[in-house]
Amino acid sequence: MYSRVYLLYHTWGQVLWGALVGIILGFGWFTLTHLMLTPLFPIVASWKVCETLMIRDTSLIPNILWFEYTHARTENRARSRKLASMKSQ
Repeated sequence: MYSRVYLLYHTWGQVLWGALVGIILGFGWFTLTHLMLTPLFPIVASWKVCETLMIRDTSLIPNILWFEYTHARTENRARSRKLASMKSQ
């Protein structure tokens, strides 16, 4: 915010109004998605087009990064074991 005023792109009033509008719109978007759209995620994920595009509902997984990491490691280990057994034959 400071750089916008320092470089004379905006006044402090414009910057503060922009921040206020951003906060209000952000809060509104969060409320819309969290309260209204999140309950619909499982229904939308079951649509044929979502299955074709492999879109899935991960909103109920508390730590998606850890989930993806552990599944990728498990898959990598299984693939390594399979390759090792194929080479030994």
